Amino acid sequence: MSYGAQIKFGLARQASAGAKATDPGSFHPIPLLNESVGLDVAEVISQNLNGTFNQGGSFPGITKINGTIQCDATPRNLGALLNAVVTNSPTLTPSGTGLTTYLFVPQVTDFSSTLVKAPWTIYKQFSDANSAELYWDAQFDQLEFAFTQGQFMKVSAMVAGATREPNGIGSMNVMPAGTDIGALFPWNISSLSYAGAGMSNFSDITVKFNDNVDPLYTLNAGLAPFKYARTGFREVTVDGTFYMSDRTLMNNFSANSYGRLLITAANTSTACQSGYYNSLLIDIPQCRITAFKPGASGPGEVSVKVSMRGIVDPASNYVAQFTLQNTWRQGY
Repeated sequence: MSYGAQIKFGLARQASAGAKATDPGSFHPIPLLNESVGLDVAEVISQNLNGTFNQGGSFPGITKINGTIQCDATPRNLGALLNAVVTNSPTLTPSGTGLTTYLFVPQVTDFSSTLVKAPWTIYKQFSDANSAELYWDAQFDQLEFAFTQGQFMKVSAMVAGATREPNGIGSMNVMPAGTDIGALFPWNISSLSYAGAGMSNFSDITVKFNDNVDPLYTLNAGLAPFKYARTGFREVTVDGTFYMSDRTLMNNFSANSYGRLLITAANTSTACQSGYYNSLLIDIPQCRITAFKPGASGPGEVSVKVSMRGIVDPASNYVAQFTLQNTWRQGY
């Protein structure tokens, strides 16, 4: 019998495509809220009319490794997920004795002719099993940051595909470090600004980065994907709930104007070094409001569902960038 509380789950950057990670020390252990990574097998059913009401033949169809990882964000794991989704080549700047700053700007080229993203290995073991699932050459294509009043910042990463180790792998010691488990990002230390003005009226806001990566299948005598490819443009979208206080956002919406959206999350319980803390800055330099429709619903405070979209900034040629400060100096 398995308890979710005892799951071991980790991510490891691979040295190259096909070189699955098996060293426990190379994994970033992920404390989880939930996960759904696993094997999906499509079913192909014959639709031939066969003279009866009985269904025709059934065979296995294409296979796919996919699912979502969700967790309360921690400083070390944010770096691993940003590396897997946004870019595998962040700019690393060490400072002083403890602080390291990583700048993640979305990659502009594919990793290889068959992989869009740098390959990662996923390790997953339940407590009552003496072996674990191992997925390698994993492709992550979506990352979501959720900020809600009264909660920690949550991050979700979506797996678009991977290769599964058929017989699993032996148990490994992949356990989160105590110093990382407690380094969370509370809502009351988050801040937000739009078009240069501070915004304190949002009760929740979610930023989604989507690179639209999907597996491609061919007549290659197998059920697994032939390769991975982009099937759409990169998208950065924002959704939130805003308590109506003035017409600023409404005016921006009706004028179809752009504004810079900055969201900062921090953990000030323990300093990386004097005056510096674990933090994440989300920077969308050109963000356009795509939906803002105030309406009264009952006698209470008027709240508005707000939607925004990031547009490529011609000055810098990126739609979003992410700056992470933590104490992890080994790189990702």
